[in-house]
Amino acid sequence: MGSTHARAFAQIDGVEVAAIVAQSPDRGAPLAAELGARFTQSADEIFADGSIDAVSICLPTPFHRGPAEAALAAGKHVLLEKPITLDLAEADALVALAGQSDRVVMMAHVLRFWPEYVELASRALSGELGAPVSAMALRRQAFPAWSQLFSRPDLTGGAVIDMLIHDIDALNWLFGTPVAVSARGRRNPGSGGWDQAQIMIEYADGGSAMIDGGMLMPDSYRFSSSLHLLCERGAIEYDFRAGGRSLEEGEGTNRLTLFPAEGAPEVLAAEAVDPYLAECRYFVDCVRNGAPAERATPADARVALAVALAARESLEGASLGAVPVPRH
Repeated sequence: MGSTHARAFAQIDGVEVAAIVAQSPDRGAPLAAELGARFTQSADEIFADGSIDAVSICLPTPFHRGPAEAALAAGKHVLLEKPITLDLAEADALVALAGQSDRVVMMAHVLRFWPEYVELASRALSGELGAPVSAMALRRQAFPAWSQLFSRPDLTGGAVIDMLIHDIDALNWLFGTPVAVSARGRRNPGSGGWDQAQIMIEYADGGSAMIDGGMLMPDSYRFSSSLHLLCERGAIEYDFRAGGRSLEEGEGTNRLTLFPAEGAPEVLAAEAVDPYLAECRYFVDCVRNGAPAERATPADARVALAVALAARESLEGASLGAVPVPRH
């Protein structure tokens, strides 16, 4: 994800990728050379460099808090990869710090910039279909082959926290305040992480949503995601299937359909834009305009983490009751 962010920033007019920081030069050094940046193994060197305005932190999730705090203390703006942390107390500390800072602090919850999800949310939240009633989200893939990190649930939180948190955040965006969660699922026999789950979320306004997914699909499976939303006066459905194991591979299928209360279904056209570029451009615009990042805030990310942790608690307790979503 660090390389994805770096390449996206490099496409934005007036933005210079000054440095790539990584523990190992194996991938970091070639990326730096590609982008005309310097490579360093020292984050402190970057924080001390007054010519650098902002940092994108894409470390494994347990290592988010320290560098984010150091970057803000050094006066840098921060784009922080999701999930915010693996621990609610640490998430609360980062939310509080972001609130006290005059720097832009934004979470990289990319579905808030994914064109079809943005169009779906815009239609749903405009009121034209009435209030959201229920939803079904799906996100499935074969076990990732591109990084050994996924075999370490202590570093990722497993699919429930690292992967399905995308859908949790998107559903919170649509439905508002989550109040209770229940879940069923299966541990990965190789890593021991919760890598397949069905998660049911109840919301304060009476809406409900289900997420089904994970990364225990067979190797032949093509990455798939969907969000089907029922509202009081219609429905809207998004379906995506990649051409291969990951979402970047091959020519896939991508369809967003509106089902109005009256009339025929309508296939909608979302803006054709790279969601990662849109995410990074929004962050840059906030920095340039001196405006807070109102999309994908640390507070949003904290709520998504609370739901994901409640889902894991439900999985580990294997009880029939719903787990309340922790508040601040």
